[in-house]
Amino acid sequence: MDTSSDPLLPETHGPIPKDRFHLVYMIFCLLGLGALIPWNFFITANAYFKYKLRNTTVSEQQYLEPQYETQLQTMFEGYLTVASTVPNLAFNFITAMLISRIGLKVRMVTALVLMITIFLVTVILVKMDTDTWQPTFFWITMVSCVLINIGSSILSTSLFGLASLFPGKYMQAVMSGQALGGVFAAISNLVTLSVGSGVILSGLSYFLIALFTIAVSLIGFASLYCIDYSRYHILEIGETFNVQVNGVNGEDSIDTVNTQKGCFQTKLILKRVWKEGLSVCIVFLVTLSCYPAISSSIMSLSTGNTEWLEKYFTALVCFLLMNCGDYAGRIISGYLKWPKFGQSNMLLILALLRVAFIPLLMYCNVQPRSDPVVFNSDIYPVVFILLLGLTNGHFGTLAMMYGPGKVMPDQAERTGAIMSSFLTTGLVIGSLLAILLMKAL
Repeated sequence: MDTSSDPLLPETHGPIPKDRFHLVYMIFCLLGLGALIPWNFFITANAYFKYKLRNTTVSEQQYLEPQYETQLQTMFEGYLTVASTVPNLAFNFITAMLISRIGLKVRMVTALVLMITIFLVTVILVKMDTDTWQPTFFWITMVSCVLINIGSSILSTSLFGLASLFPGKYMQAVMSGQALGGVFAAISNLVTLSVGSGVILSGLSYFLIALFTIAVSLIGFASLYCIDYSRYHILEIGETFNVQVNGVNGEDSIDTVNTQKGCFQTKLILKRVWKEGLSVCIVFLVTLSCYPAISSSIMSLSTGNTEWLEKYFTALVCFLLMNCGDYAGRIISGYLKWPKFGQSNMLLILALLRVAFIPLLMYCNVQPRSDPVVFNSDIYPVVFILLLGLTNGHFGTLAMMYGPGKVMPDQAERTGAIMSSFLTTGLVIGSLLAILLMKAL
């Protein structure tokens, strides 16, 4: 195909442009971070939502005591989980199926703008006195969560598809960026605890940071079309293999052909990458079964500084250690590729072996419980949670990198989206399984 007349393409079509200063790699990290901002920050701001839905007839020192808990507070986490996971999973599959009909740029920009809009509404609600209309605030929050997770799902699925047009390390960049978002949220939580800032100020800070991060992600995505290296992969490679980049197909006959072709391609792709897809699904299923429900319920057995342990043990061991281990695992996968590409059976076996983390963590000092504690030292949850994070990051990233490498270039973007659907399915099943496991204690 002669592409020399296209003004959007780099002028030099001989050597492939270089990613100068690793700028494109860093943009993919930023986009990965932005894609999971809703999950990380809505979970981290749990204390803020508890305050907004508190029993206003008691003092601000008493509203967290169990006997004063309101029905809205009790319902919040369960409803938040449903409002996050159901639209995320649904639009993951919808986006994967519509890849050939709706352009990459339309999908990415629409998702980012939707997320910015919802976070802006959330920031405004922080400063409003909602005490007299708490039920309305509750349902506005749930609707906001649904909409923002729709945007996050479209962004994540499209981003994995986009990364599949690039060398494998750019998929690793997306995965690393997602883990970095968890580390960022955990550190923000620790800082808030240490400085003792108010609940409202903490919520405002969280959502302003999220709003800023998504806005910068939008700028980062737009800049990909201004950098020779990324333009080469998005435009030249995308055009060569008929990847829909810019707009929406307008002719019904073309849409019908694309839909039939898309279904046929999906079946072929699944035959090639089902082991990698199942591996990433199991990896995240196990992780979400343990984290954060079980791991955040582990209490310290130390008899040292009780006040310090009550305040920081969960924040450090459950959230920061887990996210740091996850981030390290995703970084390591860029250098240590074990199992190797093509060793799909080994990767699947290792993913299945991670199921052992569920009983290991459940028999730590998880409270409340009726069964005896087996691992009666704080060193056990520290080691188990660190390994849970490391293996999640390493095996999950390898599966996401290997999947697109097993198909033809014209199937790479769709494969990335399909792998994202496997990942999200694991997240949803794991979240639901965590509820059953906590009831079993």
